[in-house]
Amino acid sequence: MRTYWLNSSLIRTGLAASVLLLAGSAFAQVPVVNLTAAPRQAVLPDGESVPMWGYTCGAVTQGAVPGTSCAPLNANAGLNWSPVLITVPYTQSAPGVSSTSLTISLTNNLSFGATPTNIATSMRR
Repeated sequence: MRTYWLNSSLIRTGLAASVLLLAGSAFAQVPVVNLTAAPRQAVLPDGESVPMWGYTCGAVTQGAVPGTSCAPLNANAGLNWSPVLITVPYTQSAPGVSSTSLTISLTNNLSFGATPTNIATSMRR
């Protein structure tokens, strides 16, 4: 009787550990890109500076998806405005069907003028 109980308990424990391991690896495969919306300056070709706003890249949590990146499109922009380029590898689960997922975490630091004002921003796909 004791041997049966021990084997049954070990099987249940192993099954529970397998489920948790698989669930953890499924969540780890979604890359997270952190963006911040903040005031920027756009320098025009004639040297004039124009106030703008834009996104800047933060840390990228890749999980199990290598090749995910976020970078300014113009690497020489410095603190000036530049669009960001987010790259996520395409994973095909079936012909014409992608299994690629992406999570974007957006921090809104938009505020202009001497008196800080909160300006709303959002993203759509």
